[in-house]
Amino acid sequence: MKHLVTTILSMVCITLSVSAQSIESLGYSVVASDGDIEIRKYEPHLLASVRVAGDFEEAGSKAFRPLFKFITGENTSDAKIAMTAPVIQTSDANEWLISFVMPREYDLESLPVPASAVVEVSSQPEIVMAAMEYSGGWSKKRYLQHEALMKQALASGSYRSCGEPRWARHNAPFTPWFLRKNEILVPLCGSEM
Repeated sequence: MKHLVTTILSMVCITLSVSAQSIESLGYSVVASDGDIEIRKYEPHLLASVRVAGDFEEAGSKAFRPLFKFITGENTSDAKIAMTAPVIQTSDANEWLISFVMPREYDLESLPVPASAVVEVSSQPEIVMAAMEYSGGWSKKRYLQHEALMKQALASGSYRSCGEPRWARHNAPFTPWFLRKNEILVPLCGSEM
């Protein structure tokens, strides 16, 4: 019986992992690798974002509902918008900004307008960022450990950060913690790009 349960759980995990990989991701090209970090050039993209107050671990949950409603039809076109990855979380003054990346097929003119005033849509230019990938849970402690590693790697390298770190989560909440892909993203400045 124990073997059967293990087999079933393994199959569910593999299925979830495969389905997560079929979701469109924010496009980028790798410019360089430097130890544990990649330097990436991200393509221009649209974000649907919600600002929320609260602690680090509550913020994503608070913002998820209005963002999910927006992509499932709570917009002026009653249109369904495909889920993409990653979900991006960053500190913005005393609040958090939680963002869903919009599919590439949309531009500002063709993206449905949110019905909720709390959902803001913005156009993001091409941007160069340092990225450090890690797996596992979504705790603040794990995030801060990896953020510190990222800052240490940037301090010892030739790259200069010019913005707040961003936490990128690539998987659905029901994905087992050991299969989750997370990233710390830090915008870079300078002419070396």
